[in-house]
Amino acid sequence: MEKVSRIRSKSSPIERLAHKHAELKTQVAQLAGQRFLTAAEDRQVHALKRARLAAKDALRGLLRADKH
Repeated sequence: MEKVSRIRSKSSPIERLAHKHAELKTQVAQLAGQRFLTAAEDRQVHALKRARLAAKDALRGLLRADKH
């Protein structure tokens, strides 16, 4: 993600998405680190993973657009 750190200082949307992705990753790790998950927690993990993937896809799209 060196590319992200170089571009991050230039673009606010990229920085926001990178921060959101990092927050979601932390939340997923915290929940997934539990020994057992309730059904609600399991659904929350899946929702967080989907949101994290969406943020990552959006970030890649912005990086690709910034490259051109």
